[in-house]
Amino acid sequence: MSLLKYAKMPFSFQEGWDEVGAVHPSVMKTFFLLVLPLSLLPPAMLMYAGAHHAQAYMIDADLSHWLELAQVFFAAELITVPLMGMVIKQVASTRHICTDFGATYQLAAITAVPMWLSSLGLAIPRMWPMIAVIVLGLGIAASVLYRGCYYVLKMRDPMDAQLLSCEVFAFGAMMWALLCGFVLLTLMN
Repeated sequence: MSLLKYAKMPFSFQEGWDEVGAVHPSVMKTFFLLVLPLSLLPPAMLMYAGAHHAQAYMIDADLSHWLELAQVFFAAELITVPLMGMVIKQVASTRHICTDFGATYQLAAITAVPMWLSSLGLAIPRMWPMIAVIVLGLGIAASVLYRGCYYVLKMRDPMDAQLLSCEVFAFGAMMWALLCGFVLLTLMN
């Protein structure tokens, strides 16, 4: 899929989603071509921030702490994507929407892309602009999830898609907040 199509996905129910609907990659293919490569970005950016401007974030931890944290963060990302796929599938089934795990895993992976890319904000050596980039990524992920639920789960009513995506996003945002809290607490100690 082209980057231009992906850039339209948070704002459209059709642009980009039609390509997602036409291709049905296996969970393993989605993992190796999307999840694994992009999951490497946040740990790499954590290492970059720790090595170049940790003081800008008011954190005084040595590089070995940043490395440990990056490794744990990477593992948590790899666990979170299938977990979110299962949550999407479970919430959909409570609404009598039949879908397979492959589709919900793909949706979870696509939804995570803006959050992975928002880790590039760690290159900014000032705290508030970095936080703004990360929160923007979270907001775009929410929009991708909403439009993705509508298209991937073949929903007819955008309001139903909004309710379903809000339930899923609440869980995902909680996981994200716990992960960010873990990062901060680990580096502060």
